Amino acid sequence: MHFLNTALLAAASLAGSAFAHSEVTLGSVGPTNAMLFLNGFHFISGNSSQEIQANHYCAIMNDDFIQCTVYMPGSNPMRLAGVEYIISGAAFEKLPWEEKQLWHSHQFEVTSGFLVEPNLPPNVDHAIMEILVGTYGKTFHTWPYASKGSDIPIGIPELVMGFTGDGQMSKKFQKTRDRMFGTDTNKIRKSRLDINAPPVLDGADSWRYGYTLNLGLTNVTAEPPF
Repeated sequence: MHFLNTALLAAASLAGSAFAHSEVTLGSVGPTNAMLFLNGFHFISGNSSQEIQANHYCAIMNDDFIQCTVYMPGSNPMRLAGVEYIISGAAFEKLPWEEKQLWHSHQFEVTSGFLVEPNLPPNVDHAIMEILVGTYGKTFHTWPYASKGSDIPIGIPELVMGFTGDGQMSKKFQKTRDRMFGTDTNKIRKSRLDINAPPVLDGADSWRYGYTLNLGLTNVTAEPPF
């Protein structure tokens, strides 16, 4: 089955139509031309206590690739937090090991109800999540966690990861999202029990292997370019 199949296209089209008539106005929280609107949770690679709620505005690029701009919920006007690239499991399998370390799985994000499409019909949500459950994301936040209270992004961009099991994220953080969007994460989880979740492929969620990846700057001696 293609990653970008008829079900996803139909669901995405429905999502755009349904969201236009929902209580949350896209223009107030991000781009108005996004094909998919997703809300979920991230944490900074190497520090799982730095929990982040993220709004994703995504465009389907091809059969194996979706690209998303990520915004910070609760900021007004909405701040651009970073970008997330989403690929199919088939595309992930072809990556070299060094590259796979940068990607996180979406299996638990989907089955747990952490990843949601607020205010959309359950059948639309279900059709999209059946496909996203087997995908992988590479996400960089250009607005660092430590400067989230600043007026401008200060510091080095950060690699972020996704949660992969119960007990990893604080319940208070989940409840904050549910209040913001009127969602019920526990109810959503139950509605997705019939989704067939493929095993997480080796290489994803690199922290599982006993190390974490962090970004830094390297000063290299060089002649001035101009």
